[in-house]
Amino acid sequence: MKLEKTERIPSEQQTTFAPLTTEAQKSIILGIMLDMADDVDNLFNYFKHIGFDVSVLRNHKDLPNALLGHYRLGQGSYDIDRATMDLATWPPIARRIFELQQEEAKS
Repeated sequence: MKLEKTERIPSEQQTTFAPLTTEAQKSIILGIMLDMADDVDNLFNYFKHIGFDVSVLRNHKDLPNALLGHYRLGQGSYDIDRATMDLATWPPIARRIFELQQEEAKS
């Protein structure tokens, strides 16, 4: 997985965004999983990193709802902050973030 460098918006130009819909929250969480689906070992290592126990699943069809349950806060609400922090702290992603920060510091 390769991350591209993005432009940062100076803090005085940042805007406040509307809260994400439930469907958007679900899409983010499931999108992370789908981005890794081509490499099963990688995906299972990620599940281990986030503390998601796949051994409790009855079959693969239970995976999306179980993963959403892992991040569910309440009725129609998911912990997107935790999901994105889990992704950012996963070693392959964290390493790439560090590399990009180092490149930016040099320029």
